[in-house]
Amino acid sequence: MTWLLIYVSAISLYDLRTRRIANWATFPVLLAGVIAHFPGQMEIWFASLGMILAWSRGYMGAGDVKLWLALLWALPVEFTSNILPLMFLSFLLTSLPQLLWRVIRRQPLVEQKTPAAWRTIPFLLLCWYVH
Repeated sequence: MTWLLIYVSAISLYDLRTRRIANWATFPVLLAGVIAHFPGQMEIWFASLGMILAWSRGYMGAGDVKLWLALLWALPVEFTSNILPLMFLSFLLTSLPQLLWRVIRRQPLVEQKTPAAWRTIPFLLLCWYVH
């Protein structure tokens, strides 16, 4: 679990600097997670589908979705029992400061593309805490 926290922290810093998440950074972890945990649990499939639907509707960038998919599939099985509520809580908790930051900077609240890989860090910490 510690290596996942280091991984998402590095990807988050890269995303903040470059505003993109490269395929070479996400695909190996996603592939390893799918191989290790296939066929997976229903929660992981539902969360993966939710991420893909969010991307298809323009709510998330493709890099963020790839990172979330890699993270979801790479999580140890014992951390996946409450995955959907923890994802929801993580998105809620990270949306509030992001919206506040946009208000302070007088930016539009919606349809604003910003680096979002950092949202995986509170999610992992919540998984760790709940487990």
